[in-house]
Amino acid sequence: MISTFAEMDLRPELAETLSKWGFTTPTEVQAQTFPLVSSGVDIMVQSRTGTGKTLAFVLPVLQRMEADNMGEKENKRVKILAIAPTRELAVQVGLVFAKAGRLQGIHVATLTGGAAYGDQLRALRLGAQVVVGTPGRLVDHIDRGTLDLSNCTTVVLDEADEILDMGFQEDLEKILGKLPAEKQSLLFSATLPDGIETIARRYMRKPYRLNLSAGMEASTSLSHAFYEIHKDSKIEALVNLLHLEQPELAILFCHTKAETEEIARRMTAEGFQAAYLNGDLPQVTRTKTLDAFRKRQISLLVATDVAARGIDVLGITHIVNFGIPRGVETYIHRSGRAGRMGRPGKVINLVTPLDRVKMRTIIRDAKLTAEIKPVPQGEEVRKKMRERFFEELVSRADANNFGDLADFAGELANNIDPAAVIAALLQDLQATTGKLAVGYDVLVPSNKREPRDTATRSKLRERPERGAKPLREEGMTRLRLNLGRNSQIQPGYLVRMICEKAGLTSAAIGAISLFSAHSLVDIKSDSAEQVITAMNATPDDRGRRWNVTRF
Repeated sequence: MISTFAEMDLRPELAETLSKWGFTTPTEVQAQTFPLVSSGVDIMVQSRTGTGKTLAFVLPVLQRMEADNMGEKENKRVKILAIAPTRELAVQVGLVFAKAGRLQGIHVATLTGGAAYGDQLRALRLGAQVVVGTPGRLVDHIDRGTLDLSNCTTVVLDEADEILDMGFQEDLEKILGKLPAEKQSLLFSATLPDGIETIARRYMRKPYRLNLSAGMEASTSLSHAFYEIHKDSKIEALVNLLHLEQPELAILFCHTKAETEEIARRMTAEGFQAAYLNGDLPQVTRTKTLDAFRKRQISLLVATDVAARGIDVLGITHIVNFGIPRGVETYIHRSGRAGRMGRPGKVINLVTPLDRVKMRTIIRDAKLTAEIKPVPQGEEVRKKMRERFFEELVSRADANNFGDLADFAGELANNIDPAAVIAALLQDLQATTGKLAVGYDVLVPSNKREPRDTATRSKLRERPERGAKPLREEGMTRLRLNLGRNSQIQPGYLVRMICEKAGLTSAAIGAISLFSAHSLVDIKSDSAEQVITAMNATPDDRGRRWNVTRF
């Protein structure tokens, strides 16, 4: 296997670019993908995030364009199309293509929703050889006649499982149908669900399969811990943990847009440099927020799973699962934001008693070891903060860079009890920063179970008759939705739509049953009418009308 970039015999422009970046050794996915892509075969690569897969397709694709004379007008046509599930990922991929291909004279057009059409049209008219975009905006350009794919030689599907999971299968198939039959197809995905296999059968030519996902295991450089918390003290437990951990860069995941805003506001009020990222933010604001995060002006980014897609920032030290992941794949995707390229990192999970079984199942299925830790209490936090403060004072005292203040300090010490002087200064510090009295005393969940009588245990052992309706939890109302599996509906998509439209958290959603032409969802009874009204009011993000009724 290739062990250095020098062994790839790259064209001089690419070799020079990698040298400027300080890259000498390819990652596993880069080393194994390069000869395959260079040979022209179709490939399906299963690889987790954080492994350098963007460069794994950018390098060989640009290498294959060596024979083209990019200065000739007839070659100023789209040769490479890369499709990504989100704006952020599309922008990231576009930047890598632009930077890597700059010395070759490669022009890149990035076509995403939320951005002005004018700049995109201008980039296409100038003759972009590489187009990177999200499915919805690519379809818009195709329908407008502003994107011609008839000369495309290579198509890349990046994070293909997320493209389908976000409901873009119809758009994706429309785009792929506009491409020439004789093209090279490169598919990269963390998982290979049935929908991916269908795409491969229809649009790829006997693809070579490369599985580098290590059984969907998270990075080995990450440590995992979960804290069992009381549902009524979740925010306070989070504050305590952040004070103890002091993350350099952290992403906190929750389920709804409303939660991102609420948590970011609260964490800012607690003294953390926090901001939120969700689908409602204008593109300009999203870009500024991510830039601030990269520059360490923000240390805590609160985001939904969808909004966090495409965030490629080195140095993320902590992932906080405030909202429990919906499964192993989501857990791996989230974790993959930290521990990149073998760097150390931590994954912190805040687990209520209701989430306990699900979280342990995720950890087990992901083949991970997670340490169960008690929630830190206020006194522990304050003790740690004071220890840090003491260490900072010692360090500054050793440096002795006080100038004229040293003389003034000596004068104070000679005339006033030094302990009283320090106490007064600490009072001022506390009044302005509050850093020495932070921390909350939080509720701790009880591990004791209420005893069940014999009759209750008997009922639990009873099994419903064949064909009977699934049992409904007490306090839940079952709703019938008019779309099901035939409409590419998946449980994760339903949860996201209901939470975003009705402004709920996933805790309000119970069992979900999918059928061919409809779905059944259990909702907390006091939120049922809210869900019915919100879901029936407007179409979803695919323009589909929902008809939600009580079942």
